[in-house]
Amino acid sequence: MQNDRMSIKELGELLKEAYQTLTHAKEAGERFSEEAERTLANANNYIISGEQRLKKKTHVGEQRIKKKTQVGEQRLTKQTHVGQRCLKSKTQTGVEHIERKRQDAEQCLESKIQDSTKRIEYNLQDGIMRMQQAANKATQIEYERGKAGS
Repeated sequence: MQNDRMSIKELGELLKEAYQTLTHAKEAGERFSEEAERTLANANNYIISGEQRLKKKTHVGEQRIKKKTQVGEQRLTKQTHVGQRCLKSKTQTGVEHIERKRQDAEQCLESKIQDSTKRIEYNLQDGIMRMQQAANKATQIEYERGKAGS
């Protein structure tokens, strides 16, 4: 049992070693804590920087989309106006073409009506002249019969 006992000097040495170990552990813990704080601060700064870059890229993307949308709207408006002018021009051309065809048809009908009217008048006058000639001939024949019979 006596061998199990330690001397005060040995106990003091062990306590000193334990104290130094605790001091070293405390210092190591403080260094670790400081390093962890720096690492966390760097990570936080990196996250904040990344967030700012992301916001900037998002803003740039939004501006790009907005600009492309405006350009697309302007192009669409321009093409709509061009299409409207083209449609209006083609409609006007079509209306003018139809009007010319209507006028041509009207003139053709008037010409045919005039030709038909002249033909009818000519045939009517020809028929009247033949009837007059036939009547004159009949009258002359009667006159000559009456003269011969008198």
